Amino acid sequence: MKIEAQSKKLIKPSTPTLSHHRKLNLSCIDELQHPGYAGFLFYYQADGENHEDDILQRLRLLEESLSETLVIFYPLAGRYVEEGLFIDCNDQGVEFVHARVNGQLDDLLRGDVDADLLGRLSEFPLGLAGNPLVVIQVNVFECGGLVISLRSCHKLGDMSTMATFINSWATVCRTGTNELTSPYFELSSLFPVKGSEVTRWPPLRGGVKFAMNRFVFSSMALSRLKLAAAKHAQVSRVEVVCALLCKVFVAMDRAKHGRLRPLVVCQSMNLRGKVNLPIPTNAFGNFYTMVVGRHTMDQDDLSLEAFVKAIHDTLAITKARYAAVADGKSCMNMVRDSTRESKEWAQSEEENVVTFSSWCGFPFYDIDFGWGKPDLVSNTCMPVRMVFLIDSKSEGGIDAWINLSQEEKPLFEQDLDIVTLTNLHGSYVCRSKH
Repeated sequence: MKIEAQSKKLIKPSTPTLSHHRKLNLSCIDELQHPGYAGFLFYYQADGENHEDDILQRLRLLEESLSETLVIFYPLAGRYVEEGLFIDCNDQGVEFVHARVNGQLDDLLRGDVDADLLGRLSEFPLGLAGNPLVVIQVNVFECGGLVISLRSCHKLGDMSTMATFINSWATVCRTGTNELTSPYFELSSLFPVKGSEVTRWPPLRGGVKFAMNRFVFSSMALSRLKLAAAKHAQVSRVEVVCALLCKVFVAMDRAKHGRLRPLVVCQSMNLRGKVNLPIPTNAFGNFYTMVVGRHTMDQDDLSLEAFVKAIHDTLAITKARYAAVADGKSCMNMVRDSTRESKEWAQSEEENVVTFSSWCGFPFYDIDFGWGKPDLVSNTCMPVRMVFLIDSKSEGGIDAWINLSQEEKPLFEQDLDIVTLTNLHGSYVCRSKH
């Protein structure tokens, strides 16, 4: 399939940002983040006849509602000032790209498609003034189906922030601004930047091609997994999926190295609602931590239950620690330490490191711009080894989007647990430009 950009513009707030809102200081947690972009894609099949006029009408509605939404989410239209560690809320705008795809969306949803298409649905370069903090690309297929890609600079906010934004944008597009409430913009007052933190992120593995694969765990498969971990009655769906995938990664690593290496699991955890601090769930910015656990697995017990226990216990201990936090400084120090630890492990050559990011619980399949809910939601391609978990469209299931090197991909797909418990839906190449 061929993708061609039709237009590229900056969408600005429909009314100017007030002067006393022109500067948004970053928090210490924001400053710890990688300066790159991350995001997700929403896939909408055509609903009957879709003529050119209908597509133009939808594009107009998307642009107008985005402009209205940016009045409330005004930092998104600003620019990052690295020297001062703040967002200049100058209304320069969000980049909005309209692209045409000469193909059918059904082919993409079936996975029967050119391998690197998924990456190209969100990869048009930032080509307008001053590096926009948010880039939106609306891909229009010949059938009238749409794929809406949203990427944002991680220093601006985490996935909770962006989920709140896109849900608000869809609401405005569908019903107007009446239902919107302003986000909480005060995280920097609780977690001020000290200015002494030097954040160096490990470089991406240059020249390595990663394939992003979608493995679907049905609700029935998850019930079977929970039964296999019966001693841990309170284990969550996310925990059993993480445990199973770690079991597979350990088997692959053991076959490659001829020995059982320590397993390091890094998992992101949203801190909203998990600390004893006056922080609402709609807090704007980065408010999450990395949960890091190093496990020396017993070579005589590599059962699913053993991995479930390792994952569950680490998360339970971390949740208890954060629940006991009652002041911003302690919370900030804990997040800083965990971020530093996860970065150090990411560079290790002696451990088997697996990184997870779970978006389960975010209402992504409720994102309705006025033409129905999405048929699929995915993350954007990233040229790193990582696992992203998203609720499936079918109730109770989980989609695991896993970035694997081309060397690992066939080994992973052939694992007996993966073959037995999942459905594989497509493979897409994530290309590193480093």
